[in-house]
Amino acid sequence: MNVRQFLKLTLSLGAGSLVLAACGGTSSATSSYRTRHPLAANYATVLESPSGNLYTEAQAYQHGQVLEAKDGVLRLMTPEGVSTRGGVSLALTPGGATSWAAVMAQLELYVSPIYVGPIDHWNAAELPTAVAPFPGSVLPVDAKSAVAIVGSKSHGASHQELVRISATGSVTQMLATNPTLEHLAATAHCSTPTYESLTGSFSDPVLLAMCGSGSEVALVSPLAGDAFADRAPKGFRYLGVSALSELAGTSEEVAAAVVRPVGDGTDQVELVGLGAGTSMAKLHGRPIQSPSFAVSASDEWVLVPLAGGKSQVIEFSRTGSVLADLVGPNEGQGIGVSNGGHALVVAANPNDTTITLWRDGTSGFVKSGSLSVPEGVNG
Repeated sequence: MNVRQFLKLTLSLGAGSLVLAACGGTSSATSSYRTRHPLAANYATVLESPSGNLYTEAQAYQHGQVLEAKDGVLRLMTPEGVSTRGGVSLALTPGGATSWAAVMAQLELYVSPIYVGPIDHWNAAELPTAVAPFPGSVLPVDAKSAVAIVGSKSHGASHQELVRISATGSVTQMLATNPTLEHLAATAHCSTPTYESLTGSFSDPVLLAMCGSGSEVALVSPLAGDAFADRAPKGFRYLGVSALSELAGTSEEVAAAVVRPVGDGTDQVELVGLGAGTSMAKLHGRPIQSPSFAVSASDEWVLVPLAGGKSQVIEFSRTGSVLADLVGPNEGQGIGVSNGGHALVVAANPNDTTITLWRDGTSGFVKSGSLSVPEGVNG
């Protein structure tokens, strides 16, 4: 990994085990998790297939649904009656068909079962116990399997596991957990870490963790036994992070982060996981959700939903310098990449019955269309 201000560590791996989280009961762990994650998780994303079909996860009352826009009609793709509150990942398989894996919300703050599979063919994989949800915690391996971070209901955010899910319904525990991530906590000062998302490959997944101090994040390669801890810029603390992404054609893992000054000041956005030259962009309002992050072959885009229905889009170069700072569409929720390699934004208000799509043009974002949300999505 080519990372900024990272301290490389070596994790001690026992046979079939990896330390993934911190000690503590359900109540203390959940309280700590909420305290250091003041932004609501934003899973909204959008993807355009080579044929021009659009796939998006639209948020409504904290419940997301995967939708497909085809021939001007928007239809619900997730199984009826379930939502993607526990995390979802949209991806293109090598053949160009859209596939995804998702952890579906079922009861209160916990999720079970897990659904996985290609378009129009979801399969349920029932976990042995209910699990706690973690945003961005699903990585499609191919059209038939995925890797996911899940947390035990009995331990809340203090006990997490890395599992492989098959479209046939089987769930295989890749790495068992221990109560604490003692090595990372002791060596990198990453207290009470909670894993947020993962990327990479099945043979070498990389996990992103938020540390309890609020001033650090960590990237961990569990199968390789390596970890990297990154500190926020001096005088700032992490407020929210996007899902982790891998830069096209590289093995570099990158996420977008909102950082807040310890005292009075303006929130800013930066990339974590890049070289020392990463720039920060000032936000033009109060962020109300974690950033949405999209990576093309040449650029990175970050969308941050702001108070008052506004949004802001920052375009970064492959080295982390700011290329553009744009006013995003009203009610902008998530950002993705069109099949032409340009930014594509999905905008949605949970009180409305439509979503709008916006494409990055020469003079800002241009409305591409408005689609009616199927009945039952916004409920």
